[in-house]
Amino acid sequence: MRKRVLAIIGMLLLIVAPALGQDNSDLNKGDPETRKLLEQGSRSFLDGDYKRAIPPYQKALDREKENRTLGDTIWRVMVDNLGMAYGISGDLKKAKETFEYGLSKDPKYPMFNYNMARTFAEMNDVDKAISYLQQAFQNKQNMIKGERFPDPWTDDSFQRFMKDDKFVNALKEMSRN
Repeated sequence: MRKRVLAIIGMLLLIVAPALGQDNSDLNKGDPETRKLLEQGSRSFLDGDYKRAIPPYQKALDREKENRTLGDTIWRVMVDNLGMAYGISGDLKKAKETFEYGLSKDPKYPMFNYNMARTFAEMNDVDKAISYLQQAFQNKQNMIKGERFPDPWTDDSFQRFMKDDKFVNALKEMSRN
């Protein structure tokens, strides 16, 4: 069982951080029940069954809110995947809440800001999308080691704004810095 949990978490980390060269002790941290929930959510997430990934990820996050046991990298992946699962499933309110929680605990992790920008883009709020995207760019040096910062120019969530001068000019400015 432990090997299977490590394999699932390892696959997640390989997806998120292919050049992971950091301390792997993060993989061994966590309450066993929380890790089991994380494994269930991750299996569904990796299969593209985002709605099915939500309940175990949410339960794992609720357990972590009560008593934080996961290492930083795994915790970030869990919060990020839960927020994305909500967003992809169409529950933008819950996606926003999840990323807000992530930002309240780890405000310098750029993917929480990036995915919050995507959430606001899906809500058609260009100003908030720009604001969160700017914060993501400002903190991109805080990515998980080996993780790549996404390209907002090609991101489906931002395509609706590619003819909006305000968005395009802001993105050009962010891309320059």
